Amino acid sequence: MVNGAPYNRCVQCDQVITTPLCTSCLAERMMVTIGEHDLKLAKTIKGFNIEGETTCISCGQKMGLCAHCFSKDIYTFLSEKLPGKKGLVADFLSQFDYDLRKDFVRKN
Repeated sequence: MVNGAPYNRCVQCDQVITTPLCTSCLAERMMVTIGEHDLKLAKTIKGFNIEGETTCISCGQKMGLCAHCFSKDIYTFLSEKLPGKKGLVADFLSQFDYDLRKDFVRKN
């Protein structure tokens, strides 16, 4: 792969990163959505830096984890932590889908 190429792959799923938002920027947006339902839980959502060749379109940080993989991890975390709050989990899924429905809606 050419350094700085626009089609870099996610370190977790090896798919091309098509929505270049780093985990820190996504986490900030997720905290707002989750905070509408549960402020304490929202504060547990944190981004982390996984270096890669893709540049976040929001903050300019180099990144290597795609929005789908990060959102999938947070969705799984929320589903396990809040089995009784299906409204929050559904709201999260509607706002941070990134093709998550392909993974989870079929299973439910």
